[in-house]
Amino acid sequence: MGGAIKKLYRNTLFRLSLLSGLLFVLSLFVALGYIYYATIESELRQVDRSNEAEITELQTLYDRAGTLAVANAGERGLLSPELEPTQKNYKLIYHQAGHAFLKNAVFQRGLSNSAVLERVYVLEGPPGPDRVTGNLADKAVKTTGQETSLIPELENASFTRLEFIYSVQSDEGERVDRRARAIAGNILFGDEPTIRILVGRDVESISRTGERVRNAILVSAGIALFLGLLSSWFVSRRFARRVESFNRLATDVRAGNLERRAPRNYSEDEMDLLAEHLNAMLDHIGRLMQAMRYAGDSVAHDLRTPLTRLRTRLETAAVELGDKKEAEILYDAANDADQLLSTFDSVLRIARLEAGERRELLKPLDPKPILDDLAELYEPACEDAGLSFEADIAPKTLILADRGLLSQAVSNLLENAIKYTPRDGSIRLVCRKKRGGNIEVAICDDGPGIPSWDRERVKERFVRLDKSRSLPGSGLGLSLVEAVADLHQADFVMSDNESLLPVDQGGDPDRPGLRAALIFPRAKARPSET
Repeated sequence: MGGAIKKLYRNTLFRLSLLSGLLFVLSLFVALGYIYYATIESELRQVDRSNEAEITELQTLYDRAGTLAVANAGERGLLSPELEPTQKNYKLIYHQAGHAFLKNAVFQRGLSNSAVLERVYVLEGPPGPDRVTGNLADKAVKTTGQETSLIPELENASFTRLEFIYSVQSDEGERVDRRARAIAGNILFGDEPTIRILVGRDVESISRTGERVRNAILVSAGIALFLGLLSSWFVSRRFARRVESFNRLATDVRAGNLERRAPRNYSEDEMDLLAEHLNAMLDHIGRLMQAMRYAGDSVAHDLRTPLTRLRTRLETAAVELGDKKEAEILYDAANDADQLLSTFDSVLRIARLEAGERRELLKPLDPKPILDDLAELYEPACEDAGLSFEADIAPKTLILADRGLLSQAVSNLLENAIKYTPRDGSIRLVCRKKRGGNIEVAICDDGPGIPSWDRERVKERFVRLDKSRSLPGSGLGLSLVEAVADLHQADFVMSDNESLLPVDQGGDPDRPGLRAALIFPRAKARPSET
């Protein structure tokens, strides 16, 4: 499951579709958030403004009642004109009249025939039997914010917004909580606070609407995200099938099947046009390959015949001369001509392998019989060269291979090992099953080896290291092994001989050995014949 998700996420179109879906969800959040702000938050701000306006109105009523009471007291002679407005009797008359007027106003405004309070009032005056006035006296109240009191202690003209819940009795006799929003502050005499007051509104219907809108935003965003993921999966899956057809085409063409073409649906979309261009390119490559193959066959035919005649004539002339010194020169020239023919055949063979020829001849087989024959063939050659030979070939292994090409590749590696390993050395032919099911065919020796920085370079054509230039050869043996490995979709890996002691543990620095290994993928079916 995790692998399938990782594979899906690696799909470029899926990631782009997912990004588009996330951007759409973000846009949806912004749009619905603005709708929420323009409706619910606007209604709540309107409630706050109404509460502030009403507190301002009540402050004005308080001031008007107090001023009128002081004026009446002055007309009745209860106040001396010389008294300052800040004196105690002046303030007391002003405050008592204003407080009494506000109590009556709050009582009248808080009257309601319903248990649900459209408006909420609390007026807290000086200590006394009627210290608190309002319509929350018989309601269970609890605050929802940080405040512990509905009317907190405030400095002078400051106000605070409160959210609280009050409980009412429903028609069924159950207690129901309703939300309210209020502003609490002070009624002032000059700059001095005298009465604390709370003015609020029931906002249960607005809050419920807000909850529905928030839930709608979350649900719609979730639905949009789900549909975005679903559509991304569907689109990427459909797109991936078409891309996979191109990948299979590239794999087959790389394997040498130049007859393969990309499928088209003739919709004239981007993928169909890409398939058309790929097919046109493959047609052109096919024509070039055919022309090159024709030219190569022509060159092979035109050169092989004169070279063969040249070698035959040189050998004939050498025989006619007998044991003369000139005969030895002719024999050497014939050998050179023979080497030219061998080199030319190797170049053509490598070119054909790289072009994918003979891939259709690959079939599942057990390499043990082939390797046993090669071990039997090369063991006497090793003895003649003063080398010890050992074969360790595991039975019941299975690879997809061509018998002739496998034999040619292993023969090249064995001949290289015999050629470059000094006398008294050892050569070992190994075939084993590796972890993961791959099959490894390796030739190990204890010769001078190949430096790590040259191991890829020696796989190129006509590349020979300086220390091997004095020995016969054309530098095509490892190139042929690499071409055979590519044709079999195998890996050709060279490394130091792991069975020898490393230099830091007393090993010979001049003879680190070489391990040349062909690592084949395991075939999926047993061969019908071996």
